[in-house]
Amino acid sequence: MAIGTLGSPHTPDLHNLPDLVLDKILSFLPTKAAVQVSFPSKQWQGVVTSFPTLDFNEHDDFERHLGAYFLQERQHRRFINFLEGYLDFRNKYGQKEPLDKLSLHMRLYWHPDDNNIIAKWLRYACQIGLKELDICPGASVTEHLVKSEWPPEFPLYKYFYRLPLIAIASAKSLTSLKLGCVNVPELHRVGVVQPPLFPSLTILSLKAVRVDTDQALNSVLRECPSIAYLSLTYCSIGNSKCYVCCSSLKYLEVKFCGVDDIRVDQAFNLESFSFVSERDSRCENMILNSAFNLKFINVSVDYMGEFSLLGCHRALEASIQSKRIHRFEFFDGYLSAKLSFKDQSHDETIIIDEATILVGELWDQERLSSDSTYVPRLVSFIKSFSRCKEVSPYNKKVQALTIFKNYRKMTSLPPLPVTSALLVRIPNPPVVGSRDFIELEDSLRWIAPSAKLLIMPVDVEEDRKKVDQRARSTWRP
Repeated sequence: MAIGTLGSPHTPDLHNLPDLVLDKILSFLPTKAAVQVSFPSKQWQGVVTSFPTLDFNEHDDFERHLGAYFLQERQHRRFINFLEGYLDFRNKYGQKEPLDKLSLHMRLYWHPDDNNIIAKWLRYACQIGLKELDICPGASVTEHLVKSEWPPEFPLYKYFYRLPLIAIASAKSLTSLKLGCVNVPELHRVGVVQPPLFPSLTILSLKAVRVDTDQALNSVLRECPSIAYLSLTYCSIGNSKCYVCCSSLKYLEVKFCGVDDIRVDQAFNLESFSFVSERDSRCENMILNSAFNLKFINVSVDYMGEFSLLGCHRALEASIQSKRIHRFEFFDGYLSAKLSFKDQSHDETIIIDEATILVGELWDQERLSSDSTYVPRLVSFIKSFSRCKEVSPYNKKVQALTIFKNYRKMTSLPPLPVTSALLVRIPNPPVVGSRDFIELEDSLRWIAPSAKLLIMPVDVEEDRKKVDQRARSTWRP
């Protein structure tokens, strides 16, 4: 094959390449660079106006202007001019092909012109059918700015773009929404029942975002009946409270948001929950309600008031890193659940003041007699609370917590060596002095040799109602 040189007859004609070849070549370039190199050729201009994916990243230019601020400001002005020019260019060609993705990341954001060009691009992209939106207008916004208290007269537009959710909602095909450095208002829709604004949205990711009120986030989620993934990172949410009520949600992560009260309700499909907080932080309440499909939990917070896990999957793996937990509730769980409580700094089992446990196996009398692995699994599960001061298990029958003497002889260490109180809750406790009572008491003294024992009657269904009411006590849909 002859190899062409410049000016030779074998030189390929770059102006007459097939559109598919041009599209492939230009796809390797950033959107801005691809547009710039296309100006000499009308054929290339036609190709760049039909890009299904647009990625505008001002950071690429700023790497060359890290010095004087006026150079950065000048470069930012050029970036805004490019966005305006390219949008006019697409409108000139009458390009109405749907966009797969629009990504817009700015380095600076403070001028009303910045707000105008963002609004124009959002309006254009949503009108032609946008599937994925990734917008971050202002990387200069820091974590401190996000969480600072702002006086009412302060012009927030200088740092946070106020996202027009109603305008974005015109893109009914939107499946992914990733927002950074924006201010999310609360949605108010009054009148008759209306179709959801974001019927196809499955991914919502917020980073360095300010939410007006503690209900603003929930007002958005109500408009997303198909959402499966929700991520909050370095966000400021109302009065440091986060309430999520969403049955379609599968993955939820909240990281470094300064939240001291998080409650998740009706999360029937939730599979993964992650909560990471700053150092010396405290979370007063963490409640996961009706999360019957929950398989993975990762929690890292220095101090926790109350952690209520009300339902989970049989294969749950939970890693909880903290210095201290005041109260831990585990209702409608399973002995197969793997619970790990570790100190953040010393890798030791953390101290839990109170633990209330209701697992399904303790209520299934038939399985007790047929499952030979029950006792080893029970002991292994109880060991998860080895540094808990007060443990309160629910069980239906005396035999549920009766550990065989032969097994006790084979296991030298008791499951709860430092527990000071063991409160066994049972609907019909055995009569004091009876054989069942003596066997149960003997087993409990082996489980927690240093504990004060108390066997008390209980109405389980009534306790379930109380726990559910407490979980919803401050819930405002």
